[in-house]
Amino acid sequence: MISFRLGLAAFLVSLECLQCIAGARILAFLPMPWRSHQFVFRGFIRGLAAKGHQVDFYTPTPMSDPPRTLNQIKVKDRLPDANEVIDEEEFMHASPARGAQIVYDITMHFLERMYTEEQLYKDLLQSKKKYDLVITEFPLASEHSAYLAHKFKIPSVAIMGYHDHPWTNEIAGVPDNPSYMISYQGRTSDRMNFFERLYNFYITASMVLLCYWETAGRQQEFADRVFRYDGWQTRPKLTRMVSQVDLILVNSHISFGYPYPKAPHVKEVGGMHINPPKPLPKDLKDFMDNAPHGVIFFSLGSVVDAAEMLKAGKAEIFGKVFKTLKQKVVWKTAPGLPEIKAPNIYTKEWLPQQDILAHNKTLLFITHGGLQSMVESINFGVPTIGMPVFFDQFKDVKFMTTVGMGLPLHYDNITEETVSWTINEVINNPSYRERARKRQAMFRDRPMSPVEEAVYWVEYVLRHGSVLRPASAEMPFYQVYLLDVLGTILLVVTLLICMLRRTIRAICSMIFQRTREPRTNHS
Repeated sequence: MISFRLGLAAFLVSLECLQCIAGARILAFLPMPWRSHQFVFRGFIRGLAAKGHQVDFYTPTPMSDPPRTLNQIKVKDRLPDANEVIDEEEFMHASPARGAQIVYDITMHFLERMYTEEQLYKDLLQSKKKYDLVITEFPLASEHSAYLAHKFKIPSVAIMGYHDHPWTNEIAGVPDNPSYMISYQGRTSDRMNFFERLYNFYITASMVLLCYWETAGRQQEFADRVFRYDGWQTRPKLTRMVSQVDLILVNSHISFGYPYPKAPHVKEVGGMHINPPKPLPKDLKDFMDNAPHGVIFFSLGSVVDAAEMLKAGKAEIFGKVFKTLKQKVVWKTAPGLPEIKAPNIYTKEWLPQQDILAHNKTLLFITHGGLQSMVESINFGVPTIGMPVFFDQFKDVKFMTTVGMGLPLHYDNITEETVSWTINEVINNPSYRERARKRQAMFRDRPMSPVEEAVYWVEYVLRHGSVLRPASAEMPFYQVYLLDVLGTILLVVTLLICMLRRTIRAICSMIFQRTREPRTNHS
């Protein structure tokens, strides 16, 4: 009878674990309109649904062919609203701290509109639906969504669209060491001289302080005013809530970054947006297939305004140089750019970037240096020329230059001579392609795909709960750095020194007092 009960109990536990692993109810709250981040989320969310998890996915850009268990909840795409706040000229030339603050300004503008104009956010806050886990995005003024874990009383997973953001390690309990850990807005490699370390310290410190300031300030105020639900009064401060996340998935990997220490619950899963190559459109395929000397791909991504970046004659400079090349050029253009026609130039406003990079005739990728573009060039082993404009692009281009798979082309130094020399150097020097292929081998040398690894760790948290997060994640700054211990030691040493000095003074005073006493004459 006892053995039967034990067997029944084991069966029920196994059944519960199986349900948790194979059919968890997951809330993926990722409504921010950043295109490059949404591309990363898609592969991950699709992977969760493919494993049988029931996923409610809040997104401004739904997939056209979602898995059966994926429920996409379309929110309004707020990216056009950014034009009401942003000054592109200021943003392009802003300091790292100011640039990050502008992004917070934009996102706070989004939030006010979202929760005022769209009922579905209010419905979620009042929902009685049961979930097993919630997925949100940090940072970019999305920290308030950490309270969804408190509302539904479930474990939480955070996705970091940036790589090497100091806020990641800060909330994970393993703060950055700016002597060799480069912030995502850095412009050096991990081998820095004194002045570079000084500048990197400034960037890291300003980013962390800004994130604390915004989280404790505008984000907390917004959450207390708008992000309310039954029992919201009992929740901790937001700066503490963000540190209670059970798993952090970071869009990074050793193949396109420097080796840094990470907390146990921080997992590098960079490359989740990579897809198997698909057939090219027929006209583009014919153009590339019939390129005996190879193809150069020129694209400035989905966020940068190409017309703004290539103004003042820069587009014409590229056009003139391209016309002189024996290679063919595939150019992703944009509204406002001059029309450039030549037999060896193919232009279009939208192009399948990954499929072009996968083509065996692609020799070179001229890019703005965005993270997803860098990852794709490494995955397909294509050397690069980087033209960074803002944010992490400088760091990405510096990395590709440091590992020898590309060269920079500075925005303020675009001439026919510099463009022509840089293109010919990368195309004709085989070392750049060799280094790119070495990075490609590192990127692909994994025990499982990035999506599979991300899904595995989510299921690990579902099975075992909050076992990966170290105690340091919730410890105050002074405890993490042992400032209280060091302060106590310093105080004790200071007291001992003071006592020793007083003792020595007392002894010396007694000795000198005796030597000054008059001798008694006994004669």
